[in-house]
Amino acid sequence: VEALEGGGASGPGLRRRVCSPRMAATLTAARMLAATGASAPALRPSRKATSSAVVRGPTRSGLLHTRREIGSVASPRLASGVQTAASLSRDGAPLFAAAAETTTSFRELLEKLIRREDLTAQETEFAVLELVNGAAEPTQFSAFLALLRAKGETPAEIAGMAKAMRKSCVRVDAGDDVLDIVGTGGDGAGTVNISTGACIICAGAGAHVAKHGNRSVSSLCGSADVLEALGVEVDLGPEAVARCVKEANVGFMFAPRYHPAMKSVVPIRRALKVRTAFNVLGPMLNPAVAPYALVGVFSEELVDLMAQTLQELGTRRSLVVHQKGLDELTPMGPAEVLEVTQKGIRKYVVDPAKCGLPPCTIEDLKGGGPELNAQILRDVMGGQKGPVADALNLNAGVALAAAEVASSVEEGVAMAKESQESGKAGVVLDKWIELSQQLKKEELN
Repeated sequence: VEALEGGGASGPGLRRRVCSPRMAATLTAARMLAATGASAPALRPSRKATSSAVVRGPTRSGLLHTRREIGSVASPRLASGVQTAASLSRDGAPLFAAAAETTTSFRELLEKLIRREDLTAQETEFAVLELVNGAAEPTQFSAFLALLRAKGETPAEIAGMAKAMRKSCVRVDAGDDVLDIVGTGGDGAGTVNISTGACIICAGAGAHVAKHGNRSVSSLCGSADVLEALGVEVDLGPEAVARCVKEANVGFMFAPRYHPAMKSVVPIRRALKVRTAFNVLGPMLNPAVAPYALVGVFSEELVDLMAQTLQELGTRRSLVVHQKGLDELTPMGPAEVLEVTQKGIRKYVVDPAKCGLPPCTIEDLKGGGPELNAQILRDVMGGQKGPVADALNLNAGVALAAAEVASSVEEGVAMAKESQESGKAGVVLDKWIELSQQLKKEELN
């Protein structure tokens, strides 16, 4: 498809990225025929070729143009591939990136896992790309996830899977200083949308926030649900999201739009109904590749795995937290924090009492559906005090420290409280709502 789209290498250069010389020759010939407008017998790709060289970076417009150009020279199978790629690629972003160079077969990976051998990051990257590119059967990938879980995932294995998903996502250029506050979910506590509210408070304090989220999976109300209830247009393209971050200090990336490869994964996860590596991948898949993050995990046993994987992926500074079965911080008591940089991983304790936040109970933080949670957040952004405001300010303060906007957690919490209690966070929210709605109209027109 890269050759047909009219850009990139041909001949030997292309051949290095496909599985067979015949496939390379077929694509190169098709490109030449498309350029000249000549007609020729149907072109058929090698049946032995796999998906190791699927799409490096085609754009929707380029593929649509190519589909018209080669209609008379390509086989139905080849033309169908171009048409499918055109329909899946959105917003001028890359579709599925080429698989990592490897000679490993999926069967060999399964055999290694059966022997309880650890895989390399390149091998797990290969496995995920084989699935999203259609070369691996869902049953094979189900076995891969189950065996990986039974063995116990390593940071390198999770990092390889994250790299594959990142290569397959629609990217957002929101700057090199953006922050995300995100959790794995799965704690079942039914709290209000703490990370989403904390993102707005951080934006009010001057941070640039690129929030990545989805609708509810295991909770009553996901980040997309509550933002939509507040009036934010959540399904925006990458340029619109970048404008929101630039002009309102906060933008939202709706996971299904930015991760088309997830369509291959969701049915498998639903069928397995057990925790897999994908339960911890979410916080690592921000399409803006946020260099700063506050990451909450629902299980204490996953804290070290998350921290080491984020380090493997090159995070500039991330803080990984867990508290009493929750994937977020609360004023209920002290919590351990793992600070992750490329220099190492440092562990310390955050005590809400030392930040001037009184203790609360889990019942004080309960939420409900989108409308209720939206009203709770709206009240807090307007300056309302109480346990929910304290929880949001605590998470926002720690995130501001992670993003180096504040020099310490204590300073970060003070900045967050000023943003929330003064109404600055509410002003940011109103601006974001207005701007997102305007940008959505522009996209539709």
